[in-house]
Amino acid sequence: MKALLRKYGLLIILFSIAINGLSKPLPVETKLTVIIDTDCAIDDMRAISMLLCRPEIVIKGILLSDGSLPPEEGYVKIRALLHAYNRDTIPVGCGRVIEGLNPVWRDFNRQIDWGELPADHTQITDAGKLFAEITNRTDFRITMVCLGPLTNLAGIIQADTGALKKIDRVLWYNEPAKPMQGFNYDCDKQAADALLNSGLKLVLISNLQKTGMLFDTALYRRCLDSGTILASNLARIHSQPAVLTRLNQGHFRLCDELVALYLLNPELFDINTRPGNIRQRYNQEYNADAVREAMGDMISGSYARGSNVVFSKFPDSRELFTYDVRQIMDSAISWYGLEEWKANVMTDEFHGHLGVFSIVGAKMGIKARQLFGVGTDELEVVTYAGVKPPYSCLNDGIQVSTGATLGMGTIHLAPDSIYRPAALFTHHERSVLLTLKPEYLSRVNADIKEGIIKFGLLDDGYWKLIRRNALLYWLEWDRNEIFTIKEL
Repeated sequence: MKALLRKYGLLIILFSIAINGLSKPLPVETKLTVIIDTDCAIDDMRAISMLLCRPEIVIKGILLSDGSLPPEEGYVKIRALLHAYNRDTIPVGCGRVIEGLNPVWRDFNRQIDWGELPADHTQITDAGKLFAEITNRTDFRITMVCLGPLTNLAGIIQADTGALKKIDRVLWYNEPAKPMQGFNYDCDKQAADALLNSGLKLVLISNLQKTGMLFDTALYRRCLDSGTILASNLARIHSQPAVLTRLNQGHFRLCDELVALYLLNPELFDINTRPGNIRQRYNQEYNADAVREAMGDMISGSYARGSNVVFSKFPDSRELFTYDVRQIMDSAISWYGLEEWKANVMTDEFHGHLGVFSIVGAKMGIKARQLFGVGTDELEVVTYAGVKPPYSCLNDGIQVSTGATLGMGTIHLAPDSIYRPAALFTHHERSVLLTLKPEYLSRVNADIKEGIIKFGLLDDGYWKLIRRNALLYWLEWDRNEIFTIKEL
């Protein structure tokens, strides 16, 4: 009997452990958690810009290698680019200088203005140190997107062979692999050979000298004609006289951009393995027309690719939305991206009506994920919005946009008795408090007061006014501007 009790007692304990373990959510792995390594050529700028605009890409950091620009000069370019895309929180690290390296196009790359450098840019960090900091606090293995020489990555692995276990694969742009050649290889052959012999899974992407594979006047006009943040920044940079002259001359081959496009659309590339080493792969062909079309769609904002739970593709046809929502649809997606659009749409359906604070909550959650560089289900949230409308409506938007839900046990109410539109977001050891700025809160309160005075809470006119204001805030309020952000 005692043996039987011990047996069932052990089963109960194991069952309890299993239930407790299963009750804690596992983060949703996007399979696109990356660290970028770049030498800051203009094609790197285009590739990085494309990745910065994709919600399914989680960029944990950017490492700077020597090549088209020295690392410290590249640091200024990257910081300015991140600022242009409202991604200042992505950390940047500098690698070592390669003695004697000075390519003929370096002066051209120096004169290109990538954007305005933020006043509060952080101090320069060593690339190896930054890699260690990122991988030590990241739950998933990293995809390395290497757009220059492999100096940094080879040095990281040489210093710590344990880094190999933290890397899922390396995507590297270089010229054709048979024989191994090209600028990114020739810059630091020793580093490249060491990495190629390290056992890492490496996919080498090349242009293959395909005719017409250029960033040309057609793609430039697409930038001028589109209102997306990607189009605006690419148009601004390529409109600089020295850049525009070379563009009109057909100078800009699509090179590093192909790595970004492979990451997003691997089905467009015909990948083969190198003889004798199945972990080293290269593209022997790719669909040039489809690649150009995908890049053009990213620029215009019509590109749609991502993982959904139920939909194979999130609904984006105008006729599926109510007539007043249709009026803001194109602009909202163009300005703020498909991820925020999805969060707001799902929030409103979940919330039961178009609410002002539920929309603010959705924008707050997307901004928090952007600050931490994480996907859904990776944040712990403490909300100060309470349980009474209108502030408590914030909670619904936060739950939808972050995946931190009551069901998952990852969102909690603060014990404060003073409610306000604010929430504390935590990932590992880092916490950030986001609060709706006073001037925006005052406007909401004034609009709500106006509705109550005019119609009363139970009148249909009040809810029509709330809906109209919610649509206005949805379109006009930029998540990068409306919150105070405080690191705790």
